[in-house]
Amino acid sequence: MTDNSAFIAVAQQHGFGEAAARGALATIAGRLAEHRLTARRLFCFRSGSSSRNDDGPPASPPARPRLLLAFQSADAALGFAQRSGLGAAPRLVSLSLEQALAALVQRPALEALLIADDSETIVRGLPTGLRIERAALIELLAGTSPQDRPAP
Repeated sequence: MTDNSAFIAVAQQHGFGEAAARGALATIAGRLAEHRLTARRLFCFRSGSSSRNDDGPPASPPARPRLLLAFQSADAALGFAQRSGLGAAPRLVSLSLEQALAALVQRPALEALLIADDSETIVRGLPTGLRIERAALIELLAGTSPQDRPAP
């Protein structure tokens, strides 16, 4: 199964059509091009912590929304993790854009995907880059935009 078809399958599992999923991918690809972000693979890191307690049930979901931070190169991802002191032994995970977007659709706790601009020097905090909000992705998949929704 290709990455595109995997994203399309996830979108369909969540009630969205194939044409809408293809359209969302095309829109996001255009936004990436506008930001001059060209990597076909994205690199995220995971800290060494586990999502289960050693002697009990799975840990409860996080209380605050989470951000999926992705880099265009493995070196940039590891450099950020080391500079930020994130985890004793960060492990890299390589994802395609489509896999990252599928995770965004599947996991409501993820608020956004931030694809870092690796050419920028990160001084403090999060890197600059393209931020794709989960809500905006869902709107793309639903075929609506903020101006299409009725006023409250």
